[in-house]
Amino acid sequence: MRGERIRPFYPVSCHPGLTRRQVLVGGGAVLAAGALGRRHAVAGQGLDDGAALIRRYATAPDDPWVVAHGLRGMGRDFTITGGRRALDFLLEEVLVTVPVNGKRFLGFPVDVEGHSNMFLKTMLEAGVPLDYTFKHEGQRRTLQDVLDGARALLRPKLVLPVANNLPWTIIALTRTTPLLRSRWTNAWGEPVDLDLMVEEALRLLEQASLPLAEAMRDGRPESGEAPVHTFTCGGTHMVYGLLTAVHTGYVGKDRRERMQQQMDLLVWRLRADLDLLEGFYKTRKGSTGVYWYELDSKLKFLGHAEECMAFASLHGVTGFTPAQREQRQTAVTSIKRMLRDLETRDVGQAKGLNRELYRQLVGDICHARHGLTLA
Repeated sequence: MRGERIRPFYPVSCHPGLTRRQVLVGGGAVLAAGALGRRHAVAGQGLDDGAALIRRYATAPDDPWVVAHGLRGMGRDFTITGGRRALDFLLEEVLVTVPVNGKRFLGFPVDVEGHSNMFLKTMLEAGVPLDYTFKHEGQRRTLQDVLDGARALLRPKLVLPVANNLPWTIIALTRTTPLLRSRWTNAWGEPVDLDLMVEEALRLLEQASLPLAEAMRDGRPESGEAPVHTFTCGGTHMVYGLLTAVHTGYVGKDRRERMQQQMDLLVWRLRADLDLLEGFYKTRKGSTGVYWYELDSKLKFLGHAEECMAFASLHGVTGFTPAQREQRQTAVTSIKRMLRDLETRDVGQAKGLNRELYRQLVGDICHARHGLTLA
């Protein structure tokens, strides 16, 4: 099998190869136009938290998506090559103006950020206040202007069918929109109901996870890839987005209980998914680059899952049994071991195999560090 082309276990990543149609569906008109932080986000010095790797590989301004992930992993003080703050680079150089119905709004191009409102939610989670000021096209603007643009440019009828474009918008808007103000009219005069979007996202996650939930209930291993594995990063972004929504008051009638079920499933998957992907790559041993693909698949899932578990634990959104806490600690140990291993290697080798694999690996390192430092 040497020389056979390897594919990732999780087919949809943080930065999928979007077709033009997918981009337009996900971003509406955005593509047509062309005292910060939390204490936990301060850079650490350990070789097992990913900080040194992020400083080495996520600072090039030619890839704003990677830079945004560096901001995710390192927080408010993350700087790109040349010493400029990543936050200011993204707001001043990547943000675009979007004309709709005679008005102009701010937004990030979806072909750059990969998912609508990914850059915005990353800034908000880093603790950037809405009155943060920056210069854009010669004018003084604030992050509130970017948020206003996100609200105006949201088109539920286009976004709701796309599971892989919901989580980032849910995070950005539930963090900044009280439940009592969850309905508004967008730039096209269409109604928006954010609470309804949250419910639909949870329904999509439950549906896609059903085969795994049944396997967990029956005490049997995963037999193959389930629909949730086609969600971005194995569905972990959707879980994180919904945890955010519940934490910010979008609890519905029973969402807290339903999210507890999803978190129980996620903890179960810490071992079950790893068994499945190890079997997946075992049949591909000897193929070019299999080490890098397998390592990234494991780091991707465990790192994103740790973000979910750390968030849920930090904010008391769901609970964990002693056995689940032990499973989580085992996963954390694995994440740190992989990051230490990467410190001894030239991650640039992955770029020689596949540039997208390399970008994913850098992004997944950033997510892993965010999870490790969140609690």
